[in-house]
This record gives sequence, structure tokens and C-alpha cells, in this order.
Amino acid sequence: MPRAKSKERINEKLLKQAVKAAQRQPRLAFYSPVAACILNYWKSAVPRFSISEFLAGIVEKELAKRWPKLYKTAEAKVKTKFKTRRRGRSSGSSLKLK
Repeated sequence: MPRAKSKERINEKLLKQAVKAAQRQPRLAFYSPVAACILNYWKSAVPRFSISEFLAGIVEKELAKRWPKLYKTAEAKVKTKFKTRRRGRSSGSSLKLK
């Protein structure tokens, strides 16, 4: 796993490749039966609950915490390269991230 809050400089060539990869495939997947169970429960229990938006919020918050400089740089580059397809977070859930 990469070191958290690394002081190393951002490799622009690698970042450019990562932006292109994000353009081609902005979705992520992971394996967790427990998470799937809980999130499917909330999807059934809470009207308009979006698993994708909820997980994106959690993941992005943690990435920003671990690698703040890389997060800000990547966020700026991704926003200038293409418009995000995600809906606004207003249609998300009533569950709040802590």
C-alpha cells in the first residue's frame, strides 16, 4: 500500500495516465459480502439511497485525508478533462458520513 501523506512529488506522467484511465472507466469495484449486505439493506430501507454516491463519498473523503496534495491535483485535472457523470449529492441518502 502506498505511504499515507507521502512527501514525494507527484509524477505528472503517471497522473496523466491515471486521468486517461479514469476517463475510460470511472467505476471501481471491490469484494465485500458484509458491505453488500448492509448497503443493500439501506437501499431497500431509505428512499432514493444511492450506494454508488454513498461509497464515492466515503472513498473520496479517505483519499483526501491520506493524500491531500494528490487528491486536490487529481480532482482539478479530472474536472477539466471531463464532466463527472455522477448526479449531485442532493439525491443521496439521509445517512451522513462522520
